[in-house]
Amino acid sequence: MAEHATKQEVQEIVGKAVTDLSEIIANFAQQVDGRFNVVEAKQHELDNKFDRLLGTIDSFVGRIDRYESEQLARDSQFNRLLDWARKVSEKTGIPLENL
Repeated sequence: MAEHATKQEVQEIVGKAVTDLSEIIANFAQQVDGRFNVVEAKQHELDNKFDRLLGTIDSFVGRIDRYESEQLARDSQFNRLLDWARKVSEKTGIPLENL
């Protein structure tokens, strides 16, 4: 039995190792690709939920803005009515309480 490997034996061993390594790398790449696909799908789902949430928040902010505008208009109208009531009270001599 020879103590040294022949050139052909070394080439066969290296060739087998390269083939095995290529299979391992291909398998790993396929697993990584699958995991990235799952992560991308979850990210897309989260993006959609985030967009819906922002839409809902924008809607609520719009409602609050409209409500505050209505309140300001009502307060302004009330103050004008109160001023008019005071003038009428002065001209008629009828006292209005708590004005």
